[in-house]
Amino acid sequence: MVVHSPGRINIIGEHTDYNGGYVMPASIDKGIRFEVEQIPGNWLQLAANDLDETFVLKLPVTGKTGTLWVDYLAGIVDQFQRAGHEIPGLEISFGGDIPRGSGMSSSAALEGGMAFLLNEATGAGFTRPELAQLCQRSSNEFLDIPSGIMDQFASLNGSAEGPILLNCATLDFSQVSADLPGYSWVLINSMVTHELSGGEYHVRVRECKEALAALQIKYPTLSYLSEATPAQLQTVLAELPANVAKRANYVIAENQRIHAMAEALKEGNATRAGEILNATHVGLRDEYEVSCAEVDFLQEKATEELSDLVLGSRIMGGGFGGCTLNLIKSESVEMVVDHLTAAYQQEYGLTPEVYPVAIGAGTHLV
Repeated sequence: MVVHSPGRINIIGEHTDYNGGYVMPASIDKGIRFEVEQIPGNWLQLAANDLDETFVLKLPVTGKTGTLWVDYLAGIVDQFQRAGHEIPGLEISFGGDIPRGSGMSSSAALEGGMAFLLNEATGAGFTRPELAQLCQRSSNEFLDIPSGIMDQFASLNGSAEGPILLNCATLDFSQVSADLPGYSWVLINSMVTHELSGGEYHVRVRECKEALAALQIKYPTLSYLSEATPAQLQTVLAELPANVAKRANYVIAENQRIHAMAEALKEGNATRAGEILNATHVGLRDEYEVSCAEVDFLQEKATEELSDLVLGSRIMGGGFGGCTLNLIKSESVEMVVDHLTAAYQQEYGLTPEVYPVAIGAGTHLV
């Protein structure tokens, strides 16, 4: 059995998934290829080809192994065991072309691919949305990462037809077209990933829960922060610490921007789409405070010095490094990339990598 599990981009909707909001991700052509053979014995022979590492995972899984890439896989096994499915002995080797630290969710591709192949190998019969939920539980319960569901859902349920507009509270989703004639979506990788990101992610989740708790005192029917309106938030802002107020303001505004982006794409309004991208970056930089100097440099150079060629740009992913997502006039992509590369090299001594966005199919058998 051979399985392809893709990475993902996100047109808009950062940090809204674990707040019960909307997101607009798309599976991409880059991904992880799993090659699977059934073997005798109560273990999984794992090989991470890109790391040139191997590991024998004994079954049943009883806890973490202390090796992170193995634990991403072990957590999925643990979820299948909890659901009552016996895991056969398997030899699993994998490798791929998703740049690590780029914000394209190589970890979700790893989880989603493992869940998909175990679903095939055990005959468990989980649906794709159920597999995404299983992956999220693995992250939350086994890895102690309070992640939302967007990354795994996009990898497993994506389509080559375009992004999906996903309600993370209900898992209802619909197809969206991101085609804007004359314009191209381009990722530019800052080549930096700041180590504080892991701890800060947990802090943001906690801050959002604090904001929701304050809102629920006045509005007990609210289940998620993203459900609150700007007017409702205004009634509790004075009671919130400044940092919590900023986080809440970003989340609620971002959820509204997602719907505005869906409308702009439906109308083919590239200018409006670019404006929304820029607004999201400002929110992530100033209110959610998950950007960094290097990414801000790329975003500002693109939108201030090349505003006639770049309609919009924003940090993509969890933050603290990774890529900017840019909406660029198709005929000017090379010129823009050359300009940004030269400026970035001069400022930081780093050469950014560039990835033209190519939307691809969700996780599938090859």
